[in-house]
This record gives sequence, C-alpha cells and structure tokens, in this order.
Amino acid sequence: MKAFANAILNLFKKPATIKYPFEPTYKPDDYRGLIVHNPELCIWCRRCEMACPPKAIIFSQALDGKQTYHYNRAVCIYCGECVRACPKPGALIQSGIPASPATKEENINNSWKITVDEALKSRAAYLAQKKKGEATE
Repeated sequence: MKAFANAILNLFKKPATIKYPFEPTYKPDDYRGLIVHNPELCIWCRRCEMACPPKAIIFSQALDGKQTYHYNRAVCIYCGECVRACPKPGALIQSGIPASPATKEENINNSWKITVDEALKSRAAYLAQKKKGEATE
C-alpha cells in the first residue's frame, strides 16, 4: 500500500530527470568524445592501433607503402589510450564531439569486420611484396 501511495504522490512532484532533449545535456570540461586523426601530423607508427583496448583503430597499407587510418566509433570505448600512446602531439586528439548513433543502414559491425579483414590482407600483401623485392635484389 505504501508503494501505491508513493506512486500517486510522485505524479504531483517535479521530475528528477533533466529536460533532455529540450535543454542540452551538461558536458564536463574533460568530456571524452570522438577520436580525430590528423594525417598531416601522423608519423604512421601504429602505436594507437596497438594501444586501443577494443581494437577500434586499424591501419591498412597499399602496395606502394602508403597507410590509411580506419576508426570505428561504435567499437571505441573513448578511453583515450590511443591519444596517450601517440608520440606526435596533435596527430590524434580526443574531441568533445559525442559519437552519433549507429544506424541499421550503416551495418557498422559487419562493415567493420570487412574493413579489418581487408586491412590485415593489405598489410600481408605489402609484406609479401617487400620480402619478394628483397629476395630479388
């Protein structure tokens, strides 16, 4: 009976929740949002990839040696380990921008698996070509 009385009384009380989406949610100054990569400053050492606990960062490599950075916001846990591991200041930063929700159309999990598989294959192909080139010299 006491629970029923509390429920009725709560109907007339001011809500304890925030007024989202009508008022923006408070973000602290040290809010950790999306990871932003700056290819101009990057030295392509792959330390961020090695430091990332959920493996949300991977690099693919073209046969000419050029690397490409790939990041999955849905896998990222926003811990900032990749930013801390980066030896080049500004190459990788954690912005205050929150991640947008993943949509069904993006098929983000399956497409990430395909991206990872292709990146690993590209790196293996690059190493095989490099090894083959060293053997012929």
